[in-house]
Formats: sequence, structure tokens, C-alpha cells
Amino acid sequence: MVVPVLAAVLILASLVVAVVGVLAATQRLPRNRVIGVRTGWTMARIDAFRRANRVAAPAFTGAGVLGLVAGVTALLSPVTVAAVTLLVVGALGLVVLFGIGGVLGGRYAEADRAATLEAENRPVQPCSVPVPDDGCGPETRSACAGSCAICPKGAGA
Repeated sequence: MVVPVLAAVLILASLVVAVVGVLAATQRLPRNRVIGVRTGWTMARIDAFRRANRVAAPAFTGAGVLGLVAGVTALLSPVTVAAVTLLVVGALGLVVLFGIGGVLGGRYAEADRAATLEAENRPVQPCSVPVPDDGCGPETRSACAGSCAICPKGAGA
């Protein structure tokens, strides 16, 4: 009597994880404090939450599918050692793959945080697009950020 109950619990947990994986893959998983990749950075920025969970989505979905297959197979098979083994392997696979997805998403979030903070702290550079020499001197070109359309000399001054 214990095996069908455990199989049903595994099936339910697997369905939840699979749905989270699908929602994360389609970037429809709402930011929350319960499920998904939740780091300080992902909880601070919705775009970081979506990207980190999208990276973790294949592992989440795989964990759900693996647990679902193991749970359904254990539920439909006669109560034997094989059914119990399927439940144990399915539950372990679910937890391990879900954890791998979380680690991958967390590492991506940390790399995303570093790259975003670096980009936000980078000083503004003047325009580096080559501009034809049409009367704007180098001193005016740097003041106009490389655009002779706003250059006083280029405007007929």
C-alpha cells in the first residue's frame, strides 16, 4: 500500500517540476520566493530572473520527465523490489537534476551580475564611428561626439 502512495507523490512532484521547467523555458515563470533560481541578483532584477531560469529550464524539465516516467512505471508495475527501486531512482534523479538546474542557473546569474555591473560602471566613450573630414576640426568633432550634423562649423557657421 505504501508504493502506490509514494508513486503518486513522485508523480505530483514531477509534474510540478516539469511545469516549472516549461514556464522557465518560455520565460513565463513569475518571479517568486518559492521556486526557480532565486539568488540576490535574480530577485533584484526580473530580466536576470528570467535569463537564469531559462538556463536552468532543460534540467528542470528533464527532472520532471524522469520523475514522471519512474513514478508512472512504479505505479503500474506490481509491488516488488523493482517498483521500489524505480521510486528511489526516480526520486533521486528528480532531486539531482533539479539541483543541477539550480546550480547552472545560479552560476549564470552570477556571471550575468558581473557582466551587467561591469557594463554599468564602464565610462562613457566618445563616438568612435569614423567621420569624413568635412570642415569639423578634431576639437569640434570630439565635442560633438563624432557627429558633424550638430557641428557648428558643419551647420554653415
